[in-house]
Amino acid sequence: MSAIASVRVPGLDARAQVWRDPQGIPHARAESSYDAFVAQGFVHAQDRLFQMDYDRRRAYGRWAELAGAGAVAQDVQMRRFRLAASARADYAALDAETRAMVDAYARGVNAFIATMSEPPMEYGLLGTRPERWDPWDACAVFKVRHVLMGTWQLKVWRGRLLRHLGAEMTARLCPGTQPNPMLIIPPGVEYDDGVTDGFAALQSCEAALTAMTEWDMGSNSWVVAGSRTASGRPLLAGDPHRALDVPNVYYQNHLACPDFDVIGLSFAGVPGFPHFGHNASVAWCVTHANADYQDVFIERFDGNGRYEFRGEWRPVEAWRETIGVRGAAPVTIDLAATHHGPIVLGDPKTGYALALRYTATYEANPTFRALLPMLRARSADELEAAMRPWVDPGNNFVFADVHGAIGYRTRGRVPIRNAANAWVPVPGWDGAHEWQGNIPFEEMPAMRNPATGWIATANSRIIGRDTRHYIGLDFAPDFRTRRLVERLRDLKSATVEDMAAIHADRVSVPARELIEILARVRPSDAASREALDLLLAWDGVMDRDAVAPLVYSAFRERVMRSLLTPILGPLAGEAFGGAPRGAVAHMARLRARLGEMIRRDDRMLLPAGTDWPTALARALAEAVADLRSKLGDDLASWRWGRVHTTRPEHPLSSALPGAATRLNPPRVAMGGDAETVQAAAFIAGAGYTVTNTSVARYVFDLGDWERSAWVVPLGASGDPRSPHYADQLEAWSEARLLPMRYGWSRIRDEAETHQALEPA
Repeated sequence: MSAIASVRVPGLDARAQVWRDPQGIPHARAESSYDAFVAQGFVHAQDRLFQMDYDRRRAYGRWAELAGAGAVAQDVQMRRFRLAASARADYAALDAETRAMVDAYARGVNAFIATMSEPPMEYGLLGTRPERWDPWDACAVFKVRHVLMGTWQLKVWRGRLLRHLGAEMTARLCPGTQPNPMLIIPPGVEYDDGVTDGFAALQSCEAALTAMTEWDMGSNSWVVAGSRTASGRPLLAGDPHRALDVPNVYYQNHLACPDFDVIGLSFAGVPGFPHFGHNASVAWCVTHANADYQDVFIERFDGNGRYEFRGEWRPVEAWRETIGVRGAAPVTIDLAATHHGPIVLGDPKTGYALALRYTATYEANPTFRALLPMLRARSADELEAAMRPWVDPGNNFVFADVHGAIGYRTRGRVPIRNAANAWVPVPGWDGAHEWQGNIPFEEMPAMRNPATGWIATANSRIIGRDTRHYIGLDFAPDFRTRRLVERLRDLKSATVEDMAAIHADRVSVPARELIEILARVRPSDAASREALDLLLAWDGVMDRDAVAPLVYSAFRERVMRSLLTPILGPLAGEAFGGAPRGAVAHMARLRARLGEMIRRDDRMLLPAGTDWPTALARALAEAVADLRSKLGDDLASWRWGRVHTTRPEHPLSSALPGAATRLNPPRVAMGGDAETVQAAAFIAGAGYTVTNTSVARYVFDLGDWERSAWVVPLGASGDPRSPHYADQLEAWSEARLLPMRYGWSRIRDEAETHQALEPA
């Protein structure tokens, strides 16, 4: 056992203790729930204070105050979302015990700020100090982590296509989901109902969008029932997919008091364990549901501070804000809002602009009221009931309890409205697209103890179109879901090790489909023949040390770019750009349909007089030539992991390039891609660098919590000088899991440090 160190913590009622395990992960124990959240705020700030400040400043549009002129555009967009006002409104509407939780957490953060011997190194580089933490800052941090995960950018992109290409071509390029998607409910079932046709909805909004001037602009989880596990109790596993932030978005920690004993992954800056965790009785996890809870309204303005609604002209809410800029003059911006929400794109002075209506911001958001009941839940029923106040984000919520129950629920608030709202920005002036309440909690998709003995989610379609309510349109292709189903169907006596093996699955379903098709292609030169032979002999596994995954990725991207550039015209640059916006997401979904289009000989994308074998042969030759120019003529020396690497960048590294080597963690080569269970997405327009990946992996073993395991891409600490800044990187890159210590005797025996938090 390590020696104890003490610190006086203002705000505590009684002594709390923190043990840090060999990975530096804090395990905090307090005498009351109030003190537990003071302790959680303290340890979050101990490890991640600058990250918390970064998220808070992003939410409030104040990042340029530290990062300089390069951050102004981001600050402008965030000011338009009005997250600051929304966060304060959420806090004001909290019930007493939830507010007490948030207040206690803020006191813990401020206690660390008041007692720290020196601020994190980033403040030293900037010559500044952290500001006081307000309770509503937690609400703002939670919002900024989710506002860009919704559907609004996808709708805006379809709107741009509609203006340039018309309703018919847009409907063909932007279907809902691919045919026969593998559903979540019921598990493992293909939904045979073709592709959603949005022509009518698009056509109804075409005139309104044409009137506007131009404007600028993932995850796996599964649960296995005790009938299929070695212990006879459930296993719950998964891995959330997000951008690889520095420090990592999720923070491993453990919090206990007489009311609960919970271990899991938190957002630094937010109390509790909103997405992943377990207590003594239940475990929970999420993936992004791709539910549709953000609408974009085209507002019509008269030039005199008014906008039109149902034949009347209403006053626009308008105000001015100033953005401070490090090393430059402040920037003053004009902002506006209608009853639909804030103007997020366009300028009302032009006569039209786009307003965002978002469940998390258009009224007070009670999501935080779910956090305490989650921690206290003693059964699957109690845990599911705790989700009633949840608004945002919309999640596939998967859970299990020690009594053997497993379950699924689409959690979050989804509005009821016109079908056209699903597709593009809709007219705000006619009143035909207003929200008509929300889908009742009891009518959201849910499932308990399916006969399959497992549930799998991977952002694909949740339920068939015969459901009563519209949930969403923009689901991910079902390739990862299919692989999960293939692996789970074969399990008989599953263990944590079996779950970890699923985490490491790098089989690409679309690659295997394309390999079958390529047998019909006649190469145009010797280099193409060598590459084609390599692909035809490949098993479709995206290993980092293999050559074929690189050739496949370059080839498929060349096919898409060659065929769509003439169709998209001036929009092609955005579609194949380097920013993960709505255009890039739509191209990824269209790319996922490529194999099916070729098999059906659908020539929609082909130039007149061209067939698929010809187009594919040309694309293969161009892809190989491009790779040779970058990697040399020796194909045998190429490797997927040579170009497909992580590039984690601290948010200050671009503003302070001289400090980048001290701030940025090491890179690692990665296997997989966006369509494999071991996720490692890239944006081809920006090269093959990994953009989104598994930002945590976990397995909760409800038969014995001590067998549970996890790993994150970097480490527990946010301090670049700490040995725990990136000490989990090697295990993560190899898809290995590390111990998740839960028993307190084990925690004490194996602790690296022991700290006593004493009342001041």
